[in-house]
Amino acid sequence: IMRPLVAAAIPSPCCRCGAPVALVALPARHASLSSQFAPIFALGLVGEDDVSAAAELLVDSFFTPLQTEDAGPAAPLTSAESAMREERRRLTARGLEWRLGSRLQAPTPALALDSSLLLALTHVQTGEMVATAELSLRPRDGRLPAEFAVPPLFLLHSAGLAPYLCNLAVRRGFRRRRIARRLLSSCERLVSSEWQQSELYLHVDLLNQAAAALYRSEGYEPLPGFDRAAAASSIALPGRPRALNRYHVKRLPPAPPAAEAGAPPAAELGAPPAAELGAEAKPATLPAA
Repeated sequence: IMRPLVAAAIPSPCCRCGAPVALVALPARHASLSSQFAPIFALGLVGEDDVSAAAELLVDSFFTPLQTEDAGPAAPLTSAESAMREERRRLTARGLEWRLGSRLQAPTPALALDSSLLLALTHVQTGEMVATAELSLRPRDGRLPAEFAVPPLFLLHSAGLAPYLCNLAVRRGFRRRRIARRLLSSCERLVSSEWQQSELYLHVDLLNQAAAALYRSEGYEPLPGFDRAAAASSIALPGRPRALNRYHVKRLPPAPPAAEAGAPPAAELGAPPAAELGAEAKPATLPAA
């Protein structure tokens, strides 16, 4: 049973990721996925108008120099760093548009062979995007998907397809409140109930000890036999040590009928254990269930 969330001061918006967004609501059959975040946050699907906000959040989480939660505000970027960040944001946005494809025009949680699904969490009062999680079907080969990954429709001949989680990110200022853990749980339940799949794969950077601890505590099993494939498909990010990505899998329990799928009560957002700090580890490839 998850602890209730505890309300906290609302961080001021930052850059594009603080701009209000209007997500597409999940179907009523998935009300339990959203209710665990209410009334502070709303869970929904990213549409074409939300791509820029999602890209900014991902760049802030994965493509900026590492710093601890207690380090205070980041130092102002130089002009060269700002230009590099903006280019990274544009590339990330284009990658999202490529992977989400037609789902941007008609967002749906249904399983699809031609596109990824991007869940996002917004703050009810401000409308700002505070967290994301991307689900897709990927070969169970241990490789991290590229920014412009080949759609699974063209990979049916490969190592078998399975649900894969990546880009689980929580915006700075909203971390340490169990948001990542709850969003991970929502992804697992969607994969089990909507996609009718029994496994979920992801990659974890072992240098991110907090994220590794989070996934370990949630039952994800490491698959070190895929380390070579993960290393070969990893990229070096400016300002960060090269990631030590390891493939993981979790066997999901059968989903209860929609009418019985109750959500743990969650009135307010509270601080999670230290193990959840930096929980926005970047998962990647999934095997077939």
